Amino acid sequence: MRILVSLYLAVVLGGCATAQEPTLALDAMATFDTRLSETSGLVRWQQGFISHNDSGNDAELFMLTAHGDLIARLPVAAGNHDWEDIAVRGNTLYVADIGNNKGRRRELSILPLTLEQNNIRVHPSLPVAYAEQRHFQPAPHQHNFDAEALTWVADELWLFTKRWLDQDTALYKVPTTGDLQPLRAQQRLNTRMLVTGAEFDAESNTLLLLGYSRNWWNRIAWIWLYPVQDGRVQEGRGQRLRLDKGGQFEGIALGQDDFIYVTREGHDTNLFRSHLTLSQLLEQGLVNE
Repeated sequence: MRILVSLYLAVVLGGCATAQEPTLALDAMATFDTRLSETSGLVRWQQGFISHNDSGNDAELFMLTAHGDLIARLPVAAGNHDWEDIAVRGNTLYVADIGNNKGRRRELSILPLTLEQNNIRVHPSLPVAYAEQRHFQPAPHQHNFDAEALTWVADELWLFTKRWLDQDTALYKVPTTGDLQPLRAQQRLNTRMLVTGAEFDAESNTLLLLGYSRNWWNRIAWIWLYPVQDGRVQEGRGQRLRLDKGGQFEGIALGQDDFIYVTREGHDTNLFRSHLTLSQLLEQGLVNE
């Protein structure tokens, strides 16, 4: 049995000796309703998930089963300039209206929503501004102040930028008190990808970052697994896994079953699940001890 398990792990991880980068195999789960084809964020909610679209779409949340079937569409009494991710704490959702491809937005914010029995209460938004940003007229995709990833880590709301120029990411911690002071970067990680989604597993203290390559024509996607200790990402102990499917992956959530779920924009398959659970990946030493 142990030999069979080892063979199975070797297949689903798909490690390539030449690339020296393990591959994470994905199972196709669902093609979303066409009204959610631009899925941009994903969060676990009760027995299933919640997702949303990004810019150019209505301000609404999509309630999904664990298999990706649409249960309900819930309108939100707020604008959707460019919703890019969603995080959850208790019964409060935090929708990140922080998309900034052109680098010119000054009204970035995170919108807290209380969801109870399919009723949404909108709370005052949390402003987002970067202390390091001095210029607001760059060429599109020629700046480091876009962002698409948000998650709760312990008692802190963490935001990760999508740095177009160097494909790193910077970590910003967002106060939930509505503090108007610009945010300052706490860490910078050499992710070698455009970060588009974040998730945190409190049980293993593992941060998961999703992203893809800047290449428009052949988008390769990855997930980073990072240990977190004392409020900091342990970058040197992280491991990057290449997804065995390509495309514009933007949403990531850890399911109740401990599998990693990711969403991809487009009209093909939108929801995928990892072959292995997060616990299995960690047990295999994919995050260095």
